[in-house]
Amino acid sequence: MYQKGKFFRRLYNGFISDLYLDSEIIIKTTKMKRTFMSAALVLAGMYPPKDYQKWSELETVWQPIPISNDSPENISLYDSKKTCPSLYKEVQKVFPKLKSRENEPQISELLSYLSEKCGKQITTENLPLLYDLFLSQMANGLQLPEWIKPNHIQTIESIVSSKEILRFIYLNKKIQTLYIAPLLKEISLNMELRSNDSNLKSTRKMHLYSGHDNTVMTASGYLHSDIIGSVYFGASLHFHLYFDNTNGYTIKLFYYGRWDDEKGEEVPIPSCGNPCKLQDFTTFINEIFSPEWGKECQDV
Repeated sequence: MYQKGKFFRRLYNGFISDLYLDSEIIIKTTKMKRTFMSAALVLAGMYPPKDYQKWSELETVWQPIPISNDSPENISLYDSKKTCPSLYKEVQKVFPKLKSRENEPQISELLSYLSEKCGKQITTENLPLLYDLFLSQMANGLQLPEWIKPNHIQTIESIVSSKEILRFIYLNKKIQTLYIAPLLKEISLNMELRSNDSNLKSTRKMHLYSGHDNTVMTASGYLHSDIIGSVYFGASLHFHLYFDNTNGYTIKLFYYGRWDDEKGEEVPIPSCGNPCKLQDFTTFINEIFSPEWGKECQDV
């Protein structure tokens, strides 16, 4: 994530100052410790201390930068039983779809094998957690247990990341409304405020949100009307606000698939048109955002 921050510096250098300025950027995370840590590493890469911000004569690669944990994405997609029972109930519908595959010979054999090696029963319900563990190890260059072979990883991925499962979760309108709509609403509001800031001095240039793979998948699912594939460590969605005299304020969405992806790709927003005008984008976001979000979360 430190390297991701260095990429952000190259990408946005000149748009934002190379000195940290509170008036330019605000950083928000979810309440999970790991998203706070990711944000801190990204900021270290973006803002290496220089000039008066260099606080030690020794080599320093970081400086203290405020990070708040009040991102609108403040509930967990898979652990929302207490915070948003309605979301929890909807997400639970995916597990029968996973369980229906346990009788397939290849998958049944794999689950038995994993249960033996892990010392606990592995089912299609907790298999995604094990898969995340393996992905984390591989992403950090750590060696997998010798009993895990490439074909095992491929089979696990075919179960937990099948297009049927991903589409069921991330294209689900109720899940989109309860899980990602508050964040998308704040993003659209930030851009509205910026567009109405006549001297561009009372609003920040950049809002940086540190979230989860589910954040990227659910947001892109709603905006792009389809899944964008598996999300790897350091993946990011970038909402750019532009202005020209012909179209006024317009939005472009870009996706960077992992921490070392420096090319990225523009992601169409079909329901917003091309160009995607800010007013149309705001209307599109309002279609899934409910002012009664808190009440709907508790409805079961």
